[in-house]
Amino acid sequence: MISRIVQEEEERWHRMGFDTVATPMSITVSEALNVYQLGNESYILTGIRIGNNDLMSDDTELELISPTESVQCTQRELSQFGTSIIKLFKNYLIIKTRTKHDNIPSYRLDFIKITPITQTK
Repeated sequence: MISRIVQEEEERWHRMGFDTVATPMSITVSEALNVYQLGNESYILTGIRIGNNDLMSDDTELELISPTESVQCTQRELSQFGTSIIKLFKNYLIIKTRTKHDNIPSYRLDFIKITPITQTK
């Protein structure tokens, strides 16, 4: 499923005359609000990693927002999606984290980043 979405995104850029580079990457979240300008890059959500000190509980709720996708769920729910998470974010990505703890427990979101590059001749 992930490879199909990567392939579709690469084909979309190829039709516009660009090559692409697909790179695995992670975003570590430790604040209540994070805003990322993605520009022409596309981010495909592939997973979540929680620290050892924070069991994947229903105490921490996540909200991921972009013009193309939005997800609102707890860390536990997101982790239970497994490899079927697969959400495609474009233009910008807003990550909101709500918890009953005083501090936001640090966690990591894993993505595949699709970057368009100019074709070389």
